[in-house]
Amino acid sequence: MNHRFSEPSSDTELVTEARRVLQNNLLGTFTKPAPSLYPHQWNWDAGFIALGWAPTNFKQACSEITALFRGQWSNGMVPQIVFSVKNVGKYFPGYRFWETQGLPGKPRNTRTSGLTMPAVHGFILQRLLEQAPDTRAARPFFRRMFDRVMLLHNYLYTLRDPHKEGLAFVCHPWESGMDNLPTWETVFETIRFDPEKDVPPYERMDLLHVDAPFRPRKESYDRYIYLVDLLRKSRYQKPELWGDYPFQVQEPMFNAILSHSNEAMMELGTWLGKDTGQLQEWYDQTNKSLNDKLWDEQRGVYVSYDLVQQKQVPVVTAGGILPLLCGAPNEKQAERLAALIQSPKFCGSPENPTWLCASTALDEPGFDPCRYWRGPVWINMNWMLYHALLRYGRPALAARLRDDSLELVRRHGFWEYYNPWKKDSGGYGSDRFSWTAALVVDWLRK
Repeated sequence: MNHRFSEPSSDTELVTEARRVLQNNLLGTFTKPAPSLYPHQWNWDAGFIALGWAPTNFKQACSEITALFRGQWSNGMVPQIVFSVKNVGKYFPGYRFWETQGLPGKPRNTRTSGLTMPAVHGFILQRLLEQAPDTRAARPFFRRMFDRVMLLHNYLYTLRDPHKEGLAFVCHPWESGMDNLPTWETVFETIRFDPEKDVPPYERMDLLHVDAPFRPRKESYDRYIYLVDLLRKSRYQKPELWGDYPFQVQEPMFNAILSHSNEAMMELGTWLGKDTGQLQEWYDQTNKSLNDKLWDEQRGVYVSYDLVQQKQVPVVTAGGILPLLCGAPNEKQAERLAALIQSPKFCGSPENPTWLCASTALDEPGFDPCRYWRGPVWINMNWMLYHALLRYGRPALAARLRDDSLELVRRHGFWEYYNPWKKDSGGYGSDRFSWTAALVVDWLRK
């Protein structure tokens, strides 16, 4: 799977290569995640990619966010995909499969999917503000985007939080950003459907670009498409849709990101002279509920909660460590999370060590070092964990995550994800992956 890659001899050369990746994936107002596999604009990718443009092309960094929010629905939902008209027919599921055309509330002249993704935009805006070459000139952009992000957060706390707990649920694995976690298999054990009768015909296109062992299996895709079909048959009407909808999961990373964005938006709002009282309320409630409902005391990690079955889903993933990002854990919990990262569950053994941090714990039955989100290392996860650990005063462990990430890129190139086992080290998925390049730039900016 690895293309030939000349290992850069310095950080400067690595940053130069990273910027070349971004430039080559640029599609005008936005940057696609990868050359072929992902030919449109993806939601949380846009945020991470913006950080890669910010040091040298702040206008393009802002354009990434503006282009994404062109697809925002009137209810506040920001879609998982905003489709490029230049690349029609090059991705499945494409715009027509989603059947969002003509829906009330969807922007008339923008093609979008019908799902959302983790709400990184608040803390991305905060980091962009820190790099703005002229904050006064950029103020209209930040004022405009503040209001748009507030609409998104309001959507998540109203239409995705039925019990007003401060925890938004995902209605599809794709919304979590971690599409293929073993967590979802556990949830699907209780969802009954007939793949022959209940799944519409479809033809995958991802396997034209990436070999099957590195992508989700067919049974997983059947489940994904089954849920999309339920959503489109309902015309995405919410909250009426949720009554008997079978997939409603409160996932810890999704909510930690939302909470951290609330926190960042409070700072941004103060700078803009906005009322931040609602953001404070959301932030406090989400952090409390992360601890009250998603903390697994036995495992020492946060886990997902299945709202339909009304029970925790006891699968250990890197996403369960990410509430460190928003400040939810107390010091005792933080110590257990830091110890978990350094335990054999994520570090392996002296005889068989890993690069940090595997996306799924090494001892989980569903762990797979090569398959999408079932074990590989992702640079965006490591970047968030890096900042989360710095927040809790663990600079040495944070530095190890950063250094492992940069070493993987130096050795193999700008891949979508990487094998966590050092003895089998390699990159998988799409090469020349935009957020990998962007976050290398962010880590190495002076």
